[in-house]
Amino acid sequence: MFIFYGRNSYEHPEAAFKYRLPIGDEADPVLESAYNCVVASTLLGSVFVMIPLTSEEHQLLQDVQERLSLHPLTAPILGNDHAEFRRRGIPSGVPSILDGDMLVQFLELTSEQQQTVLDDGSSVKAPRRSISVFQVMRMLERVHYALN
Repeated sequence: MFIFYGRNSYEHPEAAFKYRLPIGDEADPVLESAYNCVVASTLLGSVFVMIPLTSEEHQLLQDVQERLSLHPLTAPILGNDHAEFRRRGIPSGVPSILDGDMLVQFLELTSEQQQTVLDDGSSVKAPRRSISVFQVMRMLERVHYALN
């Protein structure tokens, strides 16, 4: 496959990635996304991974991301609106993009801080559904398996 950038053309060999998982986990639907992820990079060297999520999983991680963006321990510096920044340039009707860097901050918190972030009700929006730390950790573990 050839990719053209301006006047230069680059040859990109096509490849398939298959991760070795433990035998007992191959039938587990939680780990099924490890076979369906797409890894891509930019010309500047950034690497990103697209992992298929169900709408329920996306909503769960989006709720966690929203709570992280409002909590004092993990809010953006200078009080910037994280949701507004991530929405720029995305056409209407396209699901919002999840910020992996912000979601990783959840893993760096202590268990008490994680529970505080999920229980925090300091939102301007309508009352939110409760999210357990176990649900979030299981989802982030699934993403971890897809990446490793």
